Amino acid sequence: MAARSWKLHLSTVIALALLVLLAGLIAGQVTLFIAIFSLSYAAWLLHHVWRLHQWLGGRRRGISTESTGIWRDIFSKYSVLEQSNERQKRRFENMINDFRELTQSFPDAALVIDGADNIVWFNNAAQRLLELKSPADLGRPLTNLLRDPEFTDWLAVQGKIKGPIEFQSPRAENQWLSANSVSVRDNQRMIVLRDITEVHNVEKIRRDFVANISHELRTPLTVLQGYLEMLENHDSSDVSTAVQKMLAQTLHMQSMLDDLLELSRLQSDTIDEAESMRVNMSAMLMQLKEQAEEISRGQHELVFDIDPKLHLKGVAADLESAIGNLIGNAIKFSPEGGPIYVSWKNSPVGPQLTVRDEGIGIPKRDIPRVTERFYRVGTDRGRSTGGTGLGLAIVKHVMNAHQATLSIDSELGEGSVFTCTFPAERAQGVNEADS
Repeated sequence: MAARSWKLHLSTVIALALLVLLAGLIAGQVTLFIAIFSLSYAAWLLHHVWRLHQWLGGRRRGISTESTGIWRDIFSKYSVLEQSNERQKRRFENMINDFRELTQSFPDAALVIDGADNIVWFNNAAQRLLELKSPADLGRPLTNLLRDPEFTDWLAVQGKIKGPIEFQSPRAENQWLSANSVSVRDNQRMIVLRDITEVHNVEKIRRDFVANISHELRTPLTVLQGYLEMLENHDSSDVSTAVQKMLAQTLHMQSMLDDLLELSRLQSDTIDEAESMRVNMSAMLMQLKEQAEEISRGQHELVFDIDPKLHLKGVAADLESAIGNLIGNAIKFSPEGGPIYVSWKNSPVGPQLTVRDEGIGIPKRDIPRVTERFYRVGTDRGRSTGGTGLGLAIVKHVMNAHQATLSIDSELGEGSVFTCTFPAERAQGVNEADS
């Protein structure tokens, strides 16, 4: 259609030009006739260009879109495009209004920040939670309103590392918030804040309860255990047998209380990197090997492959507890004479500790849950080995605190492999100064 209009217009102009040329020849004024025709055509074009310019500029009052030739098609097509754009614009405006109404009804606080962390938009929940004012707080840095070092550090790495954070609100006493980041554009992010004060308080009550009840039970258990040990060598075999059974149960309860206290401490404390120190892993593992030999009493083959020059930055007591649990589990669930391999080496992704046994193994369906508190793979197996069901939960929390990963590979009846992979930045050489 456009090509046909252009051809028609061009044909008309050429025909008029020929007529003007013929008239000029007849009148003997060819140059004058051609000049008049050219000026008239140029004036006609300039007039329509001016009309189009006025229309595009939005000044349409008094501007007619009626014309002839190619300009009629130009005005007509632009009018169609303009109507289409208007419909699309109204559609987008409706979508934006729907989005704003939806986000305003969010129960969680939502803010959009630009590349410089300045606030671009926030919903009603954010206005209530952070006491924001519109438009006064628009354009202000979010870190000026939430002055928390942990939140500031977290916000700085959200372009590279993704993950939520929990922190104490600097704007309200005894209030805890969780924050998550979602990329919405190339240089904009949506920060979603949630008030988790109630959840945090419930978790604190749970931890305090476990710690308090464990401390309260410790004293009567110690007294009971002491008297049972006195009666263990009683002359009567019946009494001696009963006492031995009761003593075994008290020892099991004592072990469970110790694990509960350890787990409660790990859950309530976080590693302060300033207090982390270089841990001599070689010396620690040699000490754990000696303890393992006492537990095994020569019934297992213990093979340790340790890099003596590879040290680790972390908390020695927590690492010893976690690795001791892994080695202890390998001994418990390995048959007499079964080998247990412990390896401490560097890898392309960071330092790795591996504990491998050829014991009874773990069913595939149970592997995702073995790090849960009190979870046991079969009640009879847990009871026979005297496990508390807390050992691997302790290992998991220690690994999380050291930004390490715990992977478990096991086949039922063929043994298990537990691999702890630490971040490369935690590796330290034997000659490095403590940091």
